[in-house]
Amino acid sequence: MRFVVSERCVGRIGLAVGAVLVLAACAVGGGDGASAGWPGAGKQAYGPAPTEAVDSLSSVGSVGSVGSVMAVRAAFGRAAGTMDLAGPAAASGPVAEVRQAGAPATTLSITEGEVGEVGPHGTITYPSVTSCLVVTVYLWDGGKVGGHASLFQVPGKYYSDEVLPAIKRAVGGRRVAAVDVSGAVGAWNPSYFQKAIERYTDGSVPEPTGDAKGIGDVVAKILGRQGKEVTVRDVPDGDITR
Repeated sequence: MRFVVSERCVGRIGLAVGAVLVLAACAVGGGDGASAGWPGAGKQAYGPAPTEAVDSLSSVGSVGSVGSVMAVRAAFGRAAGTMDLAGPAAASGPVAEVRQAGAPATTLSITEGEVGEVGPHGTITYPSVTSCLVVTVYLWDGGKVGGHASLFQVPGKYYSDEVLPAIKRAVGGRRVAAVDVSGAVGAWNPSYFQKAIERYTDGSVPEPTGDAKGIGDVVAKILGRQGKEVTVRDVPDGDITR
């Protein structure tokens, strides 16, 4: 398992601690904290071919600053919608706006709380990654399955603890070449992949740790992969293309 974490990760940890404290206060005080969606997306970029992408998983990234704590918390609400995942890897559950493009897709944008797939030689763009983590599973046939996990649930989309199980369902029994986890490592506690922040109704939300190894271990466990297949990278704010 490989981890690339920059010193600027510390700033994200501080921001995420503040965001968690705000949410804990809402839980204790009864506030709902709901509001509009995440602001703006950057320009779309196009990444390397799948074989090159797998080879480049160990490249070094750095981290920029994130917006204010209140802006992060205000960007997300608690409402949840449900629908069934269509396609060969279909499974029922509390999912929404799941983009299962399949082999014909060559480009796909996966926003917060979504899971999707592109076929061989396809490109996934995760827009506006600031406090999020994105997980990309590289398949042996050159396709990719990706998920965009946000600290706080976007209305009608997956919670953070639902993203990895949805990715695992979409991958099914297909052979996996590698798994890449990228984004705001410093804003996360590995447990957020196991129990979403919103589910701590008593306000006892674990603080972010920026624990890259812990994140990699949890991702490997939930996806049913070996640790050596998983790379964890802390990368600058903005669009991520895989």
